[in-house]
Amino acid sequence: MEGVIRAADEGSLSDEQLFRLIGRLWALERMFYYVYGGWGQGLELNDFPPSVKYLFARQIYDDSTHEMLYLDAILKKGWAATQRDVFQHPYGRFEMDSALAFYAFSLRNFATYPHTIRIAALNLGPKILELHWMEALGEALPDKELRGVFTSQRVENRSHVNMGRRIVEEHVGRPVDAELCRWACTVVKQDYGRYLQEVSDLVLGRTTSLAPATTTPVTD
Repeated sequence: MEGVIRAADEGSLSDEQLFRLIGRLWALERMFYYVYGGWGQGLELNDFPPSVKYLFARQIYDDSTHEMLYLDAILKKGWAATQRDVFQHPYGRFEMDSALAFYAFSLRNFATYPHTIRIAALNLGPKILELHWMEALGEALPDKELRGVFTSQRVENRSHVNMGRRIVEEHVGRPVDAELCRWACTVVKQDYGRYLQEVSDLVLGRTTSLAPATTTPVTD
């Protein structure tokens, strides 16, 4: 996202480019309903204390708020007339053949792992990256309203990182689980990086050239 942040700081991002950025971020936030829905099914009655489930519920609330922030920004700027228009617009549309889909499906597949591992994967991986690039972008944007869209997420993003740290420190005790957390962080950061590359290339009008995903052979 360095190129996008630099362009924002220079004041060279057009309304069209800003619509591309906000539209693709909105498309991602929508996918968290799908991801968290699957994760929530794996939280059984007695597997984790209520505090862990409360923190997860809070994260769902936060990300749904961010989704509405992006949509409100699009409508207020007049880039689309209605929510239905944004769903149908290429910038807001979900496409199967995209890095966004790859990232969303990667997160959704972590529903088969314990909650500690998937929380570590997201909150101690992509959420840390998001915290930093979003803070930098919020400071660089000259438009006050759009700057507020990003700076207003700072508290929630920091909370998500701290939540991930707390859950891992308190509920990951075995070395094998710790190693799974590290592996999960690496995998999801890679997938998130592919998504950010896709977004920044769209915003700046570049051709996306996806690097091959790193794979690990598994034998029984």
